[in-house]
Amino acid sequence: MYQQVKKRVFEILEISRADDPISRAVDRFLITLILLNVLAGILSSVTWMYEAYAALFDYFEVVSVAIFTLEYVSRLWCVTSHKSRFHHPIVGRLRFAITPYALIDLAAILPFLIQAAIGVDLRVLRALRLLRLLKLTRYYGAWQTLAAVFSAQRKPFMMAGFLMGIVLVLSASFMYSIEHEAQPEKFADIPSAMWWAIVTLCTIGYGDVTPITIGGKIFGGVISIMGLVMYALPAGIMASGFIQELRKRQFVVTWSMVARVPAFSRLGADLIGDIAELLKPIEVPPRYTIIRRGETGDSMYFIASGEVEVDVAPKAFILGAGDFFGELALLHRQARGATVTAITECQLLCLEAQDLDRLLQENPSLREELLTTARERAGSAPHRVTRAPIKEDTLPEDDDRG
Repeated sequence: MYQQVKKRVFEILEISRADDPISRAVDRFLITLILLNVLAGILSSVTWMYEAYAALFDYFEVVSVAIFTLEYVSRLWCVTSHKSRFHHPIVGRLRFAITPYALIDLAAILPFLIQAAIGVDLRVLRALRLLRLLKLTRYYGAWQTLAAVFSAQRKPFMMAGFLMGIVLVLSASFMYSIEHEAQPEKFADIPSAMWWAIVTLCTIGYGDVTPITIGGKIFGGVISIMGLVMYALPAGIMASGFIQELRKRQFVVTWSMVARVPAFSRLGADLIGDIAELLKPIEVPPRYTIIRRGETGDSMYFIASGEVEVDVAPKAFILGAGDFFGELALLHRQARGATVTAITECQLLCLEAQDLDRLLQENPSLREELLTTARERAGSAPHRVTRAPIKEDTLPEDDDRG
């Protein structure tokens, strides 16, 4: 029982899944609390506002720190239920405590604890409360993607930095030799000239240090143009890295969803990869009409998660993760014979008609497997009824998008 509770706490505190409403609710609550703390930190820096509502700000701070402390302690307690390098009760927790996310969680409560310990309201510690904004990185995959891009493109970034360092030293050295006699106070030495080189290469150009000789102006113009090129180099690396990372993550997610579908589970990894490139992952909300009876069949769907209701005579039945629907109208090129409505939030894989034709031409045995599964499902349909059919006239009018 103890281990089950600890495992459940770990699941709730981790990034929520579509099928775990409690975890999603906790995440939304913590995100809201973080944003409110950032807003309170900003508003409390306004002197008259803090003096007018000091008690309210202080009370909110105490409640927030209590919740964040409970969250931190809970994560430290339940992390050992995760079968990884944190599994050891002591070493695992120490390893977890020095991870970036755990350090951010600690930084969110540390300023308040330091302020309470020394008994002085230091403005710098109050400003450090805005570090709680970093806690949002746990809940948004974009930060993880950014870290992955920096990690994957570290060698190109190092190369770009090395080239920028060479250009910086050479441009500072040449400008020093050109402008030293004309402006000995501003270009006294090469390190002093590096300030001009940095702001010029970065295309900032504060104007506090500028060349006055003809040679210096010409050389400065050349360095300004080179600065544009040097600025574009890391930007291009970042953009291409983001595209590669997003494509890789999209492929991995789609591949894992395809592999869970029984009709594809016996296929080889290379063929699953080909199918993953054809399928388009989509998400639909509850009570969303995916397909309607009488429509032209132009695509079929595979259910990765969630449940849908198939309203077909004589009785409606339920399909869940691993099932598929819409294949008969597609294979036989006929109108839809059923209305399919999402019961829960669903993750679906959509396969369009032209992609299915190409897939079946390359893999003739797949057609028979799809038809066989469809016949078996149709034969057992009356036994899969779990609830009354959802009437079409009870659905919102904007659900007519299937």
